[in-house]
Amino acid sequence: MRNSTSKIRSIAVRIILAAGVALLAFNVVEAQEAEAREIESSLGVSVTNQYFFRGIQQETEGLIVQPWIDFVFPLREGENASWSLNIGTWNSLHDGPTGSGGSGMTMHYELDAYAGVGVDFAENWSSSLSYVILSSPNSAFNTVEELNFSFSFDDSGRFGKGARSFSGFQPHVLVALEVSGQSDGGSGEGIYLELGIEPALGLNDDGKHPVSLSFPVVAGLSVDDYYEDVMGSDDAFGFEQGGVAFSTVLNPASTQGGSWTLSGGAHVLLLGDNLKAINGGSGTEVIVSLDIGFAF
Repeated sequence: MRNSTSKIRSIAVRIILAAGVALLAFNVVEAQEAEAREIESSLGVSVTNQYFFRGIQQETEGLIVQPWIDFVFPLREGENASWSLNIGTWNSLHDGPTGSGGSGMTMHYELDAYAGVGVDFAENWSSSLSYVILSSPNSAFNTVEELNFSFSFDDSGRFGKGARSFSGFQPHVLVALEVSGQSDGGSGEGIYLELGIEPALGLNDDGKHPVSLSFPVVAGLSVDDYYEDVMGSDDAFGFEQGGVAFSTVLNPASTQGGSWTLSGGAHVLLLGDNLKAINGGSGTEVIVSLDIGFAF
């Protein structure tokens, strides 16, 4: 039964990857023809000093490189709402103990594949429903499957424009339901709740290379059995993370063929009691990252 389940998960990941390649090929074809419905394609890579997933420690040593690719395919454009298909993958490569630094292990620590449907409505509101598979090619952890629901509000247009404009608070809510496996290694599938805002300030919106400075704040909570300790007791408070981040466009927006962005930031992670025990470390961590992305 376990082998059969693993095969199904492997097939699901491959289907998502194959669909991503197909969308990429379709996007290239569309770019050569008339601009009808644009597929939003992006890819990039991040380098970070530590990797915590929702406050749960994954790797704190060595090189951590996290490449990703994402596609947003328009499905239907209505008068009051527009629907889209989102599909992509995210990876984490390590040369520390959980990667190639471990005995008989490879660098490919994590491969996440996801597919979902999103809707933009009432001008500034958006929501999505996605199925996510979190797997480990080097078998460092057991596969986890989630059903994720997100809800966000874009208030960037409410504060005016200019060389130095406030881009709003950008609030979002994420609910993740574990349908198979547990990220915390607990005894039962859990429900995760995330609340976040990201106030942002445009420092050079009128220039060729606009720069954005933001101050993301995120709280991760357990609705049910998401942050369990070894005794099975759940902690409602998982973590709080806050910091400063920047983003800039490396080439003018009018450049044909896509745009390059550089971003990064420094964040302080504050852990709840159960996460301190799960991670076996201190309650405070500092995470620094640098990212480069390409959208086309």
